[in-house]
Amino acid sequence: MMDVPLSDAKKEQIKLRATFLNNIGIGVILVGVFTPIVRAMYEPAAISGDLISILGTMTVCFSFGGALHFAGSWILRGLSR
Repeated sequence: MMDVPLSDAKKEQIKLRATFLNNIGIGVILVGVFTPIVRAMYEPAAISGDLISILGTMTVCFSFGGALHFAGSWILRGLSR
């Protein structure tokens, strides 16, 4: 069975989905990883409490953001048909 070439509109929809996921991933990383780092720089007492919980949250957010980025990359493979 022969694949039908994608229309320009369908290609744009694929790119928009991938961009959306990538941007959500960036947002998750910014909020979950960089916010605690910046807060610790300006308010050191904020991290003196439960450091393990903060590091765990940062790890989860970084992993989830990376997973969203790779999902966006996976969606872009649909352009190669």
